[in-house]
Amino acid sequence: MQVFFAAVARVSWLMAAAVKLILAAIVIEVVADVVLRNLNLRPISWGVSATEYGLVYAAFLPMPWLVHIKGHVFVEFLRKALPIPARAVLERIVYAACVILCLYITVFAVNSFFDALRTGAYETRTFDMPKWAIVAPVCLGFFFSALEWCRFLLGFESLYDVDPLEQEGL
Repeated sequence: MQVFFAAVARVSWLMAAAVKLILAAIVIEVVADVVLRNLNLRPISWGVSATEYGLVYAAFLPMPWLVHIKGHVFVEFLRKALPIPARAVLERIVYAACVILCLYITVFAVNSFFDALRTGAYETRTFDMPKWAIVAPVCLGFFFSALEWCRFLLGFESLYDVDPLEQEGL
């Protein structure tokens, strides 16, 4: 199982790294668009649409890595109020709920993905984008997040073994 979760972590890291490149491209596009407008030149026609699609990828692809590094919001007040044995039970409930929720959303996203593939649907803006390409990061993000939550659920690590005030994000 350790090898499996190490592979999941590697894929999660790669998706987060890809988002860094996407965000860099978005910054370059926005700066170029602003400069062109200020010089009274024609702005990049596809820039806004590409930025919107890039932000979809930026929202969903790094999710698994954030789960892996425990880089998300912690809610400690209820857990701290419980005795130590009850904390372990609450942790498992939280992990199970996260796995179930991620898989639930994955099922809907995968259905939308295959529906878009089957119908050949496109999102039409300044350029055509296949709908499956818009839904793909949702599928990947939630599926790999579920796998990362499984790592906690199966007891390979605890979400709460670090101080949330000491933890940084991505």
